[in-house]
Amino acid sequence: MLTDEPILLQRISEGDQNAFRELFGYYYPKVRCFLAGFIENEDDVKDLSQNIFVKIWLMRSVLCDIRSFGPYLYRMCRNAAIDYGRRHQVKIPLTDRYEEETAPLDEDYFAREMSWQYSRQVEKMPEKRRQVFLMSRVEGRSNAEIAQLLGITKKTVENHLNAALRELRKLTSCLSLFL
Repeated sequence: MLTDEPILLQRISEGDQNAFRELFGYYYPKVRCFLAGFIENEDDVKDLSQNIFVKIWLMRSVLCDIRSFGPYLYRMCRNAAIDYGRRHQVKIPLTDRYEEETAPLDEDYFAREMSWQYSRQVEKMPEKRRQVFLMSRVEGRSNAEIAQLLGITKKTVENHLNAALRELRKLTSCLSLFL
């Protein structure tokens, strides 16, 4: 967590390169993690990530006016991913969500976005894993009950749940980086 982010942004807006390095060092890995969740080519992820920070430096004079930099950076990353998808004719799952540029950059926005991303991630899970996860977390069934209903071992249920939770934790770590 960056301490005194508003002061750091003020310093950057005044051209302080050391402050920018600090911001870059903190957020760059988070930006790459987020973009890598949508873009497979690692070189493209690096280029997009670096371009985002070039834009931040170029528009540094307005940084002191930004109240919450995390949501602002998230929007930049989201837009970069969408633009990449359009240029490369690749479907980026973010394109059909919150297209309007006036969408609020607040906690409600992130809650909606995280909820949608979780749902999307659960939908992408293999059928059996998704079924086990939903029976456990949505229906509240025990592992033994799920095993009996699906005709699998309790250990298999546990393995499916562990894999599902691992996927969701990875998603959470990437999205929460901007809060």
